[in-house]
Amino acid sequence: MPHHFSGLDTVIIRVRDISAATAWYVQHLGAEAIYEDAEQRLAVIEIGGDDDGNGASTLTLWQLDDGVAWAPSNTYPILATPDAKAAHAALTAQGVEVGVLMETPGVWFFRFADLDGNALEACEVKA
Repeated sequence: MPHHFSGLDTVIIRVRDISAATAWYVQHLGAEAIYEDAEQRLAVIEIGGDDDGNGASTLTLWQLDDGVAWAPSNTYPILATPDAKAAHAALTAQGVEVGVLMETPGVWFFRFADLDGNALEACEVKA
């Protein structure tokens, strides 16, 4: 059977205020806004990768339409990190509310939330 897909393009995260959300992801996660559409009220942000963007992942922050009630999703992206302990400490130092750093046989991980309360997880796969 032919492969019709080459990978995951992006994950959409709904937010209340596109400008505030984009600034939060840039400040706290080191993301870079690589595309913004004021009319659609969305921004594509890139996380990770090398200086040329190779190996980076994208998230699409998309502002809710006016009058639409916001509710957190039951799904969430898991962000790869080479050092979960350092990422946990850095987010904590920046005032981001983070969950407990946990260890399983194969990974270190913790959960945290963005300024809208969207769940995120950081995960370090052990060597």
